[in-house]
Amino acid sequence: MASINLPKEPKGKEFEEYISSLFQSRGDYIERNVVERITEEVFELDIITTDYSSTPPNIKLVEVKSGDWGYPDLFKLRGWMDYLKISKGIFVVKKENKDINLFKTIAQELSIEFIIIEDPKKPKDFLYDFLHIDIIDDADISTWRSSYWVERNLLNLLTHKKKSNPDIKRYNVLDEYYCKVNSETFFTENIYEKVFNLYSIFQKFPRISAKCGNEINGNDFDEDCNALPTNIYEDTYYKASNNDIQISTFIEHRARLAILKNAIDYRLYKISENTHKTQDNIFLKIPQTNYELKLSDLLPTSFKEGLNSISQHKFFHKYPVFWQWFMWIFGGFILLDYKDEEYKILSEKTGIPINEIQNALESYQILFPRDGGWFIDLSPSSNI
Repeated sequence: MASINLPKEPKGKEFEEYISSLFQSRGDYIERNVVERITEEVFELDIITTDYSSTPPNIKLVEVKSGDWGYPDLFKLRGWMDYLKISKGIFVVKKENKDINLFKTIAQELSIEFIIIEDPKKPKDFLYDFLHIDIIDDADISTWRSSYWVERNLLNLLTHKKKSNPDIKRYNVLDEYYCKVNSETFFTENIYEKVFNLYSIFQKFPRISAKCGNEINGNDFDEDCNALPTNIYEDTYYKASNNDIQISTFIEHRARLAILKNAIDYRLYKISENTHKTQDNIFLKIPQTNYELKLSDLLPTSFKEGLNSISQHKFFHKYPVFWQWFMWIFGGFILLDYKDEEYKILSEKTGIPINEIQNALESYQILFPRDGGWFIDLSPSSNI
């Protein structure tokens, strides 16, 4: 089996992913590669970090440049901050021959923190003071970078399949679903409307993996089907085949995670509002009554009850971070013969005490009820 070695001196997209892995490893929730299409122009936001150590959460916009950069990039970042109503920005670059002192002065006037990575082989050494953390595990950094690499290649594969197979419906549907979840809803200005829009998109694409499996078997994508065909299920989960269900399940869980994250932001905003705190960014803008009524009236009762239920959990505000770690690093499974060790690691990485990990794991079923639950004991079929 061929091994994959990530470059010690990352460039371009991999440099962005390296910087993102530092924020992710310290416990932030990360959103990446958010795209805004205005007429024929395409704009991309590199990294948005959400720190849940305060209520409401602290959100920052991060721009990363590994190659050429200049003053226009700095003003572009300030423009995005104003447009999104995010008050804090970070500009991370590799050292180049520019008027650094003047650039730092302008960045400070624009409320942007300017960070120079003087040794591109050791980016974390220049971010420790900014990240306010004594140590970041190198294993976490490399694991998150590998996770991003897999995600990037999974999405590139989807793009390739969509272009190569225009008559196969699942590729167009999956691409649309991902774009709406990752990018389109991001720019929704009001938190109530954002939660509602995300859930509406989620409802628009029901049982998408089952539909993909049905089409793989030669049937019509739009046929009503509730579960993966048995042969596709076994191929995916017992044989670990790199099939299209790997793409569809990633996007399905990515959508649920976006809903969970923004629903919890909504609850944290209400807590903040009740304690007379304010927040001036896109995610937690002062609400309008009609949006709050829309959220209350149109979201399914099961989801609203589920949100109310998990809001009673002491560490529910950490659930977005928890589920990013559990899905994209733990792979969505626990080794039962190492359960205590698994819970300990999850606790260390997410800030949720060991005795609260079970509540965190149960929150997914509470918000997204599924017959039989989400967790399945695969023994003796699995040899893990």
